[in-house]
Amino acid sequence: MIVSGLAQIRGIARAGDTNRAWRMFSGSGLLLSDDPEALSLKGRLLKDRALSGAPAERSILLEEAEGAYLEAARGRRATYPLINAATLAFLNDRPDQARLLARRVLTLLDSGDHEAETRYWLAATAAEAHLLLGDEAASRAALERAMAVAPEAWEDHAATLRQLRQILTRTGLPPTLFDHLRPPPSLYFSGIIGLPEDEAQARRQIGDALDAIRPGAVFGALAAGADILIAELAVERGVELHVVLPTTPDVFRSLSVGAFGGQWMQRFNRLVELAASVEAPHSETDLSDAAVAKGAEIAMGLALRRAKALETQAMALHVGRGSDAPSPSESRWRDRGMPVHTVTLDQSAPRTGRPLPTAVSRAILASVAPFPAVTDSTPPVQQSASGVFLIALDDLGAAMLLADRFLQAAPASGLALEYRTSAPADRIDADDGMAVLLARAAPAGSVCAPWPEAAAMEIRAPQFRFEMAGDVMTAYGEYPVGHYYPTGGAD
Repeated sequence: MIVSGLAQIRGIARAGDTNRAWRMFSGSGLLLSDDPEALSLKGRLLKDRALSGAPAERSILLEEAEGAYLEAARGRRATYPLINAATLAFLNDRPDQARLLARRVLTLLDSGDHEAETRYWLAATAAEAHLLLGDEAASRAALERAMAVAPEAWEDHAATLRQLRQILTRTGLPPTLFDHLRPPPSLYFSGIIGLPEDEAQARRQIGDALDAIRPGAVFGALAAGADILIAELAVERGVELHVVLPTTPDVFRSLSVGAFGGQWMQRFNRLVELAASVEAPHSETDLSDAAVAKGAEIAMGLALRRAKALETQAMALHVGRGSDAPSPSESRWRDRGMPVHTVTLDQSAPRTGRPLPTAVSRAILASVAPFPAVTDSTPPVQQSASGVFLIALDDLGAAMLLADRFLQAAPASGLALEYRTSAPADRIDADDGMAVLLARAAPAGSVCAPWPEAAAMEIRAPQFRFEMAGDVMTAYGEYPVGHYYPTGGAD
């Protein structure tokens, strides 16, 4: 089991879903295992729980995590469990033990008589040991060597930088000490429809902005105009393109691309072929102002998730006219204190096309069982024809706050959350709605939401993190979903 099972749990932990990873680990009968790999993973999960859980439990969990790593190192010349035990001792206010273990690690590395590891991890381990011993210059040099031998191993870089930042914070050193080694930023992009026939000036301005930002990946839609030009220039620079559409591809292609001329359609199709991923809500079949805003939030959320996973920055690039007011999505990004690069086109074609229809985006909670009583002011509850209980709120973050309270009160229940765009007067209780369909598939103790819509939580309510959970089967076919498990549900 043990290799495939541990790999799956480790992947979930790396994605940040500590509670789910711990449940899987303990439920697999691994808590008492003496397998070194299982012990190392146990140490990692206990550390994650300590750093994300209640302060009262922190020291105990860190001590248990250190013990698991030391047990994994027993009788072996292995650097990985030893360096992790050293850092855990340091984080748990035991600097003498941390230095003792760090010296053991460096002695092993210097001897060359140790278990095999990649050149990257050997140098990264040395960087961590030097930092624990207070030698910042040696730590920086070792980390630079590590990244030089594996320049694009960004997930490995992120794991190392995350660990080193914890040490820096505890030591009181500037957390920016290794920022020059962070992966390139993630970029959310947006732009106007309407470019002059001669795109040369716009191309120069946007190209200059991309050269200044130097992103590693870009996320956004591909409407005719600045969107497509941004994406083309990013691809020319070797940047990873992630297309995030606000509606189904056919609807978007017809209304936001094809309606503005055949040359845009050709450029759109080429970019879709070159994209690393294409995300589009399965249930969003109308293009409206609310759908565009929701699509922007999803793209922002995906950019934020990548930045968080890689321990790098998230930025935004907007290309527009000087007279344009900031969009609600751009304002929300700025309100989070996130940087925005603005390119104001000196020349741009006037707005064309019909105004988008007005719609609203609502957060719909669904449950096959009655919602528990958690507040005197619970919003009105409706029922679908098949008996599923439904609550609609105007604010996605407020819906998740309520969902979290429901799960705390009834941890065995499963809820669904749909971020739905529709006409203001549309009913929410149709049995073919995603909330109703997913309520029957939600695992106990979780909120199940359609993917990629769930990624919008990163910008609307980042304390609630959904993890991709594959496809679920419903009466209308398979749908990709994400799951959220509340803090405190790990045991």
